[in-house]
Amino acid sequence: MNSARIRVSTRSVDPEEADDFWRSATRPFFVTDRIDPDTPLEGSISALPIGSSLIGRTTFNAQKYTRNNRLIAESGLDDQYMVQVVLDGQLSGNAEGVDFVARPGDVTFFDLGRTWTADAEAESTGRTITLLAPRSLVEAESKGRSLHGTVLRGVPAVVLAQCMQSVVLALPHLDPGAATGYEDVVASLLRVSLGIAEPDLSPRPDRSLRDRAYTYIAEHLSESWLGPTSMCGALSVSRAQLYRAFASDGGIALVIRRKRLELVYRELTKAETPNETIEALARRCGFTSTSQLARAFKDFYGMTPSQARTHGRRTIGDPSIARLQRRLQFFNP
Repeated sequence: MNSARIRVSTRSVDPEEADDFWRSATRPFFVTDRIDPDTPLEGSISALPIGSSLIGRTTFNAQKYTRNNRLIAESGLDDQYMVQVVLDGQLSGNAEGVDFVARPGDVTFFDLGRTWTADAEAESTGRTITLLAPRSLVEAESKGRSLHGTVLRGVPAVVLAQCMQSVVLALPHLDPGAATGYEDVVASLLRVSLGIAEPDLSPRPDRSLRDRAYTYIAEHLSESWLGPTSMCGALSVSRAQLYRAFASDGGIALVIRRKRLELVYRELTKAETPNETIEALARRCGFTSTSQLARAFKDFYGMTPSQARTHGRRTIGDPSIARLQRRLQFFNP
């Protein structure tokens, strides 16, 4: 039996503590609220790590999910996707302008580096199979196309759903070393399912370009000269190619700005308060002036950099699945 299993359930706590317990347990992924003020939050997570991914089952009653800019920076999961097979219940909402409705049998894709809101509704108990996987793995199988807000239906969804259920059933009986190999199985399932859906998907950019661009941004985020022009030269691509690769993200300039603001937020709200001035931090994170940072930060987070520093950080985790696993196991009964 795999001892790394994560088991989180509101049934393990007193009913009056269930709301706070579930909000805290789901906090790395979204801000969770009641839909019906008179109905307490209920839910469970049962999951196992497979390499750099996490897969398992979740249950829920009626609840509202919000993934906002502040939570993206706090959670450190901005390079991950959440892929969910809906077994019972319904998910509906908006993913940065993309309206979606997912019913039993559908498969949803959410980029955890981007915002969305959703209502989860169920007559009794909703159920999903949930996969948390690196963006590089998911978008490799989509040939570089952003899948944020995508709902897969029909034969592709059936193929992926049935195979993911089989993976989840098998994992508890494997040792951790064998379970790691199932990440390749999941990647193959995504490749087959998205391949079947190919005729229904829009033309796709070069996947390797997106991967190289994300790597380049991470390596040069603090440089004020980082931008579309410098990236075109460094990556040997045209501006049109770079734009197409990130069109679904709002463009490469928006991606760079978002990454810089997330870095500033994390630096401002570290548990150990630094002595660094906001002016110095602005320069270190690639902004040309304090005023430029202040305007962008206020637009993005709804507060000033000084207010963010005073507010302090809710430490959640980092991009490491192992770290996330340890955090969720804290809620095990």
